Amino acid sequence: MDGIVMPELPEVETIKNVLKHNLVNETIEWIQIHYAPLLETNSEFQIAHLSGKTFKDVKRRGKYLIFEFEDCYWVVHLRMEGKFYLYDDITPITKHTHVEFKTQNHHVHYLDTRKFSRMAIISDLDAYFKTKNLGYEPFDPGLSVSFLKERFKNRKRAIKSVLLDQSHITGIGNIYADEILFRAKLHPETPANKLSDQDLKNIIEETKLVLQKAIDEGGTTIRSYTSSLGVTGRFQVTLKAYGREGEPCTVCDRPLTKIKVGGRGTVFCETCQKEKP
Repeated sequence: MDGIVMPELPEVETIKNVLKHNLVNETIEWIQIHYAPLLETNSEFQIAHLSGKTFKDVKRRGKYLIFEFEDCYWVVHLRMEGKFYLYDDITPITKHTHVEFKTQNHHVHYLDTRKFSRMAIISDLDAYFKTKNLGYEPFDPGLSVSFLKERFKNRKRAIKSVLLDQSHITGIGNIYADEILFRAKLHPETPANKLSDQDLKNIIEETKLVLQKAIDEGGTTIRSYTSSLGVTGRFQVTLKAYGREGEPCTVCDRPLTKIKVGGRGTVFCETCQKEKP
């Protein structure tokens, strides 16, 4: 897993914004799926149900994209390699094009080289997401110290692993977990139940700051993930932890250390992010 960068909340937000700008009020003239297993077994409708329907909105929940139509929702989880390509004219598909559709102004390909992404067409969005057990959005006012304190009180797992658990805060992946913990001055292996109220407050504040900055700068384009919509992420130039193993800490100049936490590569500063006694 360590060599793969999965799009996180800021990347999905960027994709959402571009798709919304291009597709809302356009009607799907025809749509085809070339790799049927991408459609979840609990999808209420087949992909052909979208033919003739008009995009009303494009939203995001955690790392999920949500296309809203008059009577249903098309939910897409990009996983590691899912990408949308928008073309002005009919364009030949590739061996990795698994869904394609045509609107008045666009021919759209959905590609996924690893075939890990999933999608569903459903009528009840709330019921669908209840099955996914997603936590609060990072900017939701319900995300509070008291909420995290209650969720973490019996969890002895490393805080890095807990941040990657989408049932607490949704949208955080490996890149931003490292950045949040660096800024909050927390060792990634700190047991979640040992965090003080101030630590939890710092996590909430830094999560909002880090993710908002990444959203503002267009998401992070690192290694295998790109938006494929002409949107280039720029946040990677300001990363302070992720991907900087051996480079000097931006605070104390000590070389950053890389370890494995829950099987995920994790970069931190041993001086600024000390373990709790």
